[in-house]
Amino acid sequence: MAGPFSFLSRKKPTPIPFKDYYDNWFHTLTNTLLPLLHQSLSSPSPSLVPFRRDLLLQHFLLYYDFLDLAASHDVSQILFPSWRNSLETPFLFLGDLHPYLFTNLLRSFIDAANNETSILENPESLDKPWQVLTAWMNPPKKLILRMEQIECGLRLMVPPLVSRVRKAQAGFVGKVAEKWAKKKGIKEAVKAEMEEMLDVFLGANRLRRSVIIEIVNATNVYQGALFLQGLAQFLVGFKEPASLAEFQRCKIPINGGTHWGF
Repeated sequence: MAGPFSFLSRKKPTPIPFKDYYDNWFHTLTNTLLPLLHQSLSSPSPSLVPFRRDLLLQHFLLYYDFLDLAASHDVSQILFPSWRNSLETPFLFLGDLHPYLFTNLLRSFIDAANNETSILENPESLDKPWQVLTAWMNPPKKLILRMEQIECGLRLMVPPLVSRVRKAQAGFVGKVAEKWAKKKGIKEAVKAEMEEMLDVFLGANRLRRSVIIEIVNATNVYQGALFLQGLAQFLVGFKEPASLAEFQRCKIPINGGTHWGF
């Protein structure tokens, strides 16, 4: 499905359509990297955890690199992603996952681990080594402080991106309304809008990428592996037919833009 301004695609097409790339990327995530990391985290001697954690981290970073490349050719295709389903849409911010989701996911792990009466009561704990079971219990103050710093940075960086989107859209509407009566200059106005939206999108992508890297750097090897595993499982969950069907049956409308401050 073409974006609303696809006639202004950049000069050259991407090597493959981004949806095809995403399908391949997601298949590797689901069928190779996630099972390998799960296997390492469940091993009595999880010596491969650092290596497989790094493999998964690089897989996410490669995705954002290719997303930048696709946007540089046609940002409208990325801002209106046809490969996303209705369950994913509420979590999107400028074409991809909102960076708040990463920090919220990290906090959810810590809160869950420190609110459990006993981790041994969970049947899933029987196949995990102690280092993995206790990874989120009593986190060091250094980690909590770093999380707060990352969250503070997001609160400073996200609103200006939102403001730029609103300003660009308002300016675009005004220019098109003015030029429409003159029957000229519309294409130039749309092109200027797309250039600004590309710059904003690349900024949002840099933010997403940096938050993931900062979280992995702030955590120990087991915490970082569990965070990336949780993020991957979150994406996989979007594609589960049962979850998608239940969401589609829900009668309460969910507006992703409103949820994230648009």
